[in-house]
Amino acid sequence: MTIIHHGLDVKPTGLGSGAADKAQSAPGQGASLQPQAQPGSDSPPQEVQITPTALLLANVEQQLAATPVVDQGRVDAIRQALNHGSYQVDSGRVADGVLAAQRFDARVTAK
Repeated sequence: MTIIHHGLDVKPTGLGSGAADKAQSAPGQGASLQPQAQPGSDSPPQEVQITPTALLLANVEQQLAATPVVDQGRVDAIRQALNHGSYQVDSGRVADGVLAAQRFDARVTAK
């Protein structure tokens, strides 16, 4: 993957989820950014390092982007259970969810 940002040709290593990606980048190394020459600039190019944390966040972002928003299999199973009259609601689980949401709201609004 190459990203051009402010005249820099960004080629991060270690993005992805396969073993080949891990083999390409030694632990603790970030991605190097190889700058392109800026038109009209006499200053020498600079090297930039992307932290392992930033690479991890980019990897997580890619995985989330590939995750479907809706689990269609679960939707179909619930729809079928509703149609057959066999869907059962766990009232304790619903109550726990409502209480957890209330606690979360209380913490967020208290800040």
